Amino acid sequence: MRNIFILLLVCSIIPLVSKAETKETRDAQRHEVRIGYGDPMYETMRWKDEPNKLSVPMNVRQNYRYTGHIYGEYMYRVNSWFGVGAQVDFGATMFDYNSYQLDDKGNQFLASSEYRYFYDVCIMPSVRFTYFHREWVNLYSGIQLGPGIHADYKGRYEVGAAFGMTALGVSVGKDHWFGAAEFGGLSNLQSLTAIYLMWTKWFNISVGYRF
Repeated sequence: MRNIFILLLVCSIIPLVSKAETKETRDAQRHEVRIGYGDPMYETMRWKDEPNKLSVPMNVRQNYRYTGHIYGEYMYRVNSWFGVGAQVDFGATMFDYNSYQLDDKGNQFLASSEYRYFYDVCIMPSVRFTYFHREWVNLYSGIQLGPGIHADYKGRYEVGAAFGMTALGVSVGKDHWFGAAEFGGLSNLQSLTAIYLMWTKWFNISVGYRF
């Protein structure tokens, strides 16, 4: 999965490397919007297929699928090193709730399968600190904090606290369009026993527009 992110990052940045963002450009284009995708690291480690034991009737959760983290962000660049904004992150996990029964000969068969899902929406005000400028690249870090909504296929939902951190971010581009890659994490929990997300979204890439 890491290799896939590196490949996508390279493909998104190559067309932008020949351009540069100067101090004058930053001052003239303080608004920034972007969309991106982050890995579902925590979800893939926690939610895995449950095996069905042969010759035993049982209900199990199987065929897990993950959307990963799709997010959008607005940032207002107050000056060359500090920005404030907000980020909205969405991630879902889908699975099949399978019911296995036994026939007259004691052989197990799939009696029913129900599609189920749950998802998280994190709405987080954010701040960014840009500490390295060059003609074509900026390095930055940031934090995000706000409410996180955890909901499922039955319409049930709970509200927790969402926290995100960008330990290291790299953006490349000039004028309006740019590409970015980040290393960090995202958590969403209501308490120590009600954990919806724990340090997922380690790597993410995005494409943005400044104006």
